[in-house]
Amino acid sequence: MIGILGAYGAVGIWATRFIRNNSEYRLRIGGRNIEKAPSELRAEWSDAEWTKVDVSNKESVEQFMDGCEIILDCAKLSEAQTALMDEIAEAKSTPVLHLGIEGFKRKESSVSIVYGAGCIPGLSGLIPQYLAQKFDHVHSLEFYYGGLGAFSYTAANDFIDSLHNDNNRTMVYWKKGEILPFEPSSNDFSEDLKSVIAINKMFPFFDGEAEAVTRKLNLDEARFQMCLSGQRMIEIMNSARHQYKQNPDETIKKLCTASKLDTFGIKENTFYLCVMEGVKNNAPAKFKLTIHGLGPSPMTGVSAGAATLCFAKEKKSCGTILLGESDLATPIIESLIANQPEFSCEIKDMLTTEIEGEI
Repeated sequence: MIGILGAYGAVGIWATRFIRNNSEYRLRIGGRNIEKAPSELRAEWSDAEWTKVDVSNKESVEQFMDGCEIILDCAKLSEAQTALMDEIAEAKSTPVLHLGIEGFKRKESSVSIVYGAGCIPGLSGLIPQYLAQKFDHVHSLEFYYGGLGAFSYTAANDFIDSLHNDNNRTMVYWKKGEILPFEPSSNDFSEDLKSVIAINKMFPFFDGEAEAVTRKLNLDEARFQMCLSGQRMIEIMNSARHQYKQNPDETIKKLCTASKLDTFGIKENTFYLCVMEGVKNNAPAKFKLTIHGLGPSPMTGVSAGAATLCFAKEKKSCGTILLGESDLATPIIESLIANQPEFSCEIKDMLTTEIEGEI
């Protein structure tokens, strides 16, 4: 059995449907107010076990976890609530995947406790590792990610929190083991980006996941850039740092509203562009990978669903980590390619102009 908290939220719906459509697991759906779940979802998931759970109460969380092989947390939990869940998960030897990064602290654990199990962070950390398999050794990486879509409260909260996290830095890049003031590369991928989505602003953003992946792949040079499309959202972000300190809840709500207005009448999309240079068969190699096709909430949900099934299958202990640090890039991404029709993935050999794979 797989336990899912927040299964009937904007992101949780997509994660739950992915898990149901691609596995034989029974589901236990938990929430504080499960009676408020839409009746159509109660009917669609009538074979699931619906359980009322108070995520601040130890006994309630323990009862929810009993009999579950793995837990996916798509709910809006506080740091104290995630800490309680992790403590119980270790005691019960039950792996947990948290959609958000609230409360993440890297530490040893007897089971897999995974944070940032969505698309940014999450899939954004897996993609470079997936493409790196094309090489014998990778020297450099350029990574662009972003999207156009309505933020859920949890996604907006994680996004703003990440900007205030001391481990995350803007306007910098990685070069030969150092984090330096950002310098653009000689490559121009603006046309590639414009072909997928309109972009109004790009800014370098080197977060904890980016640094973990950079070190893991032993890169000489790495640039990560976040791309923003919505004009109203950009206006909110320009003043968010100051406003967030004064009134966090109001700032998050404003960001959610701005994202909804920016996407009104427009098809949502999330995209990733990853370009790597290195060596393959003793010769220079350069590959480009592009992924898009789903809005932010669906992309986050299906990524979390695929990750949950992969961790359930692997059954290996790896401590408390970010999803982007895991060794499951290939099974997670290939599961999305095989099982999510809207998920588009293309890898191109830039030195031969040959498209090696298009899904």
